Amino acid sequence: MTVLDNQNNKNYQNGYLIYNNNFIFKGKFLSKDPYKIAEICFNTSMTGYQEILTDPSYKSQFINFTFPLIGIVGCNDEDFESWKVQATGMISNEIISLSSNWRSKDNFSKWLLDQNSCAFFDIDTRALTKVIREYGPKNVMICSEDFYDKNGLKKIMGLINSSLTLEQNDVIKEFTKELNLSKIHKHKNQLSIGFLNFGAKDNIKNNLRLRNCDLYEYDMNFEADKIINLKLDGLFLSNGPGDPKKVYQNIKPELQKLLNERIPTFGICLGHQILSLAFDADTKRMDKGHRGGNHPVKNIKKNTVEITSQNHGFVVTEENFPDSLEITHRSLFDGTVDGMKSKSQPLFSVQYHPESSPGPHDSRYLFDEFLELIKSNAS
Repeated sequence: MTVLDNQNNKNYQNGYLIYNNNFIFKGKFLSKDPYKIAEICFNTSMTGYQEILTDPSYKSQFINFTFPLIGIVGCNDEDFESWKVQATGMISNEIISLSSNWRSKDNFSKWLLDQNSCAFFDIDTRALTKVIREYGPKNVMICSEDFYDKNGLKKIMGLINSSLTLEQNDVIKEFTKELNLSKIHKHKNQLSIGFLNFGAKDNIKNNLRLRNCDLYEYDMNFEADKIINLKLDGLFLSNGPGDPKKVYQNIKPELQKLLNERIPTFGICLGHQILSLAFDADTKRMDKGHRGGNHPVKNIKKNTVEITSQNHGFVVTEENFPDSLEITHRSLFDGTVDGMKSKSQPLFSVQYHPESSPGPHDSRYLFDEFLELIKSNAS
């Protein structure tokens, strides 16, 4: 590995991104390791790269940024969405290592390496995005030129093909091992929320706390009886990484106990998918996924359009959609289900991110609707 010179990106090596035998991209590789393998996806956001990279939903993925310049505002202590970079790595046309923002506390290249992540740049990211759109998400390798030359394409393809897919890899278990649950500080006259953390973004917690909510935080190994005995006002299911069916199977018995209590419930992203599965809906892998800060969604009840922040590679299907649920929001890109509510109990969820970090604030009203749902169902 070359001696680091973080201010000028001198720590990079020549390298390759191997999508498959037919698509191999040459560029610059910024990493402490000779190679990394992960599933590739793309994000169309123009801002918020620090929030995106630290979002636990991106665990075990490479993020290809379609916006060509990443790193210009540096990094700071406020824009983390979790305690570290969760993405395996990032791909960009160009990395700006000398930050230009008064909030910057660290240079972007150094920050990535200190967080044990990596970057691949000096590449036509629009061309790569077209490949992903055409042939779908899959495991790819990013490696140094030396590693490529020593091992050859045949061995490299063997390493890629033998790596676990996102469906096979139980990434939420790895996340849960690292998760430090926040301590509960009960405040008088505040609503109490059971917060099921499957990979939550910090700004979701911030939005609830700003609305005078005490969060009783649990990971995927929660015990329903302990939550029920607290007689909490509401229940929240967070976003997170991995296949929703795998996560749901891990928590199904305990979650059903909670749902049988008819506690007012709100779910976001993975939480939306889990709740839909609990009511006998189905989920499937998307061809490309929805990831960006500019996704239009129709609110069916209000007949309005919201511009939303999204990050998901799985979606709730309409095929055999249960009569017990009602579709409340739809993507205006492809018509997929972006929100639902129960017809029989106080429960709703959305596929996108109303905490909007990064992204527009059109959908933050959903946190207020959650609180109104709690208050209207108070005994």
